[in-house]
Amino acid sequence: MIDTIVLFPHCAWEAFPYQTILETAGRERSVYVVTTPAGLSGAPSSLLPITLDELHTLPWPQTAAIVTHPCWIYEIAGRAPAALIALLPESQEFGDDAYLRCRDALCAAATLIVASSEPLYLEQWFRRSRVFIRDGLDLASDAIADAAAVDAISGKPIDSLAKLQLQRRQDFREEQLKTLRPSAMQSFFQAVYLYLLGKHEQAEHWAKLAFEQAVFASEDTAVTTYFRFLSVIRLQLGKPCDAIATYGITAVSDAEREAYATMAALQEEGKDALAAALLLRMNEDYQRAAESLAALQEDDDRGLVRSLLYDVYSACSKPDAALNLLGETRRTVADHTKLKLLEGTALALQGKRHEAVHAILQAAMHGADPLKSIAELAAVDGQAQRLAEGDYA
Repeated sequence: MIDTIVLFPHCAWEAFPYQTILETAGRERSVYVVTTPAGLSGAPSSLLPITLDELHTLPWPQTAAIVTHPCWIYEIAGRAPAALIALLPESQEFGDDAYLRCRDALCAAATLIVASSEPLYLEQWFRRSRVFIRDGLDLASDAIADAAAVDAISGKPIDSLAKLQLQRRQDFREEQLKTLRPSAMQSFFQAVYLYLLGKHEQAEHWAKLAFEQAVFASEDTAVTTYFRFLSVIRLQLGKPCDAIATYGITAVSDAEREAYATMAALQEEGKDALAAALLLRMNEDYQRAAESLAALQEDDDRGLVRSLLYDVYSACSKPDAALNLLGETRRTVADHTKLKLLEGTALALQGKRHEAVHAILQAAMHGADPLKSIAELAAVDGQAQRLAEGDYA
C-alpha cells in the first residue's frame, strides 16, 4: 500500500500546475516535496519539505514519486519507488541532447507519463503505453489524465484509462477539424490517432489527405513524413508488399535505402515477419517493432533480429534490455567502447554511480569522447541540486 508521496518539482508551489493532482492523491498520505520551505510558500501545511540527503529515510517500497523535471532522474535511480509518475509541463518536454536523454530515461522508468503537448504525447505512444496528455484544450481529456495519475499513485491499473483518453482525443480532434483551417499536420495527427486505435482504413484516408495537403503547401517533408506513414498503415491493413514499396519511395538517406533493400530481400526469402518488423522500426513504431522482434528471436541465424532489438531498446531508453542482447562475442575497440558506455548508462539508472563512472572511464581508455558522459552526469547532478535548493531559473 502506498502511504507516502514525494514530489520532485520543476518550480515553486505557487506556480505548480498539478496542484489538484497532488492534493487529491495526498489525502491520508504523507507528502514530501524536495525543496526549501520557501519553495512551499502558499502550499497546504500537510506538504513537508525534504532535502536530498534525507531521501534515504523514506519508505520507498510504499512511496510514489511524482517528477516534473527530467534532471531528477538520477536522484530517483536505484530507489525503486512503488510508482513513478512523470508529469511533464510543456516547458520541460524538450531541450538539448543531454536533457532529452534524461527525459527519455524518466519516461522509460515511469509508471505513467502525462505530456503537455501533442507531439510528445504521440511520440511516447509509439514507444510505450500508459501515456496521457493534459494540455488544457479539452477538459474531459484532462480529467482522464488527472484520474489516471491518482489511480497510478494508488496502485490501480490505468491501461484502460489510457485507451479511453486516446479515443477521446481522437473524437476531440475530429470535432476540431470541422472548424479549423485544413492543414497537413492536423490531418496527420488524426491519422496517427486512428492508427494507434487500430482504425487503419480511416488512418489511411487521413494520411493520404495529409500528404496531398503537404504537397499543395510545398512542404519539404511531404514524402518523408506523411507519405512514409502510409507504409506502416498499409502493413497493418495486411498489404506487406504495398507497405514496403511505399516505404521504398520515401527512402532518401543511405540508411533508409539500405533498410529498404533489406526489407525487399527478406520478403524475397519469405521472411515477411522480419521485413515487417524492420518496417515498423524504420517508421519509429518502436513498441510494435519490439513486440514483433521478440517473437522472432529463436530464428535469428544472421543476428538481424538481435541488432534491430538493440536499436529499438536503445531508442526507448532501455539500456538494461539492450545490454542483455550483447553476448560474449569478439568485439572491436569501437564495440568495446559502446558496450562500456551502455553499461555506464545502465548502472547510473540503477543508482550505482561509482560503478557507472568506472565503466565510462574504461570506455575513455580508447578516446576522450566518453568523458563527455561523466561531465553530463555531473551537470545533471548540479541541476538537481539547484532544484532542491529552490533555484528554478
